[in-house]
Amino acid sequence: MEIKVLGCYGSQLPGYKTTGFLLNGRVLVDAGTVTSVLTIEEQARIDHILITHAHLDHVCEMMFLADNINISAGRNSPITVLSTPGIIRAMKDHLFNDVIWPDFSCIPSIEKPVMAFEPLALEVKHSLGDLSVTAVRVSHSVETVGYIIEFEGGTVIFVGDTGPTERLWEIARGYEDLKAIFIETSFHDSLKNLAALSGHLTPSCLDTELKKLGDHAPDIYLFHMKPMLDLKRIGDSILRISNRNIKILKDGEVIKL
Repeated sequence: MEIKVLGCYGSQLPGYKTTGFLLNGRVLVDAGTVTSVLTIEEQARIDHILITHAHLDHVCEMMFLADNINISAGRNSPITVLSTPGIIRAMKDHLFNDVIWPDFSCIPSIEKPVMAFEPLALEVKHSLGDLSVTAVRVSHSVETVGYIIEFEGGTVIFVGDTGPTERLWEIARGYEDLKAIFIETSFHDSLKNLAALSGHLTPSCLDTELKKLGDHAPDIYLFHMKPMLDLKRIGDSILRISNRNIKILKDGEVIKL
């Protein structure tokens, strides 16, 4: 599997883009960054978007993607947007509502829309071509899921925004071929109260969460740090976590598993 980091930060500043991962050129995990880095030809190759939750830093460029595809790409099938029924409802009620943005699930027509929204049942495997995807609830300030993605070479988990959580780790321990986990850490430890209030992690919280993996030792890819904070301070705390291979992501990186 090839994973391109389109954006990996928890807010937007010059040089720091919000969350979006492109898998094998065709599947997005979140869409905070898409259209600002991909060509129209690359955008047209996207078949599926897995949304962890409806916060703007994870969905904002999906609106522009729909507009671009509608006008320029000439696709013969819609891009499928997948998430839980509650998260889909939030996006349709508050974003694709013909007020904030057009409802591209019926543009240019109901029969041939640009986007199709497909609900996922929790903890049920769903096939996306050569990938298998399972959505699992995590603990954030709004309804949020992580995704367990199985591919020919193993399994990878995108945790999504989360505070301390349990069920995802319980399920993760059952995967012997777990290759990598993409997980957030948004704040440094001095802001632990803000992290708890907003449903995010700090380095010490991350250390506690990773212990829930037991003997599993996948590679850990860290994202969603807030760029207005002292990133070196967060990074130095992360480096003190023992017995884990942790890499702090940067925009534009390509990871091959």
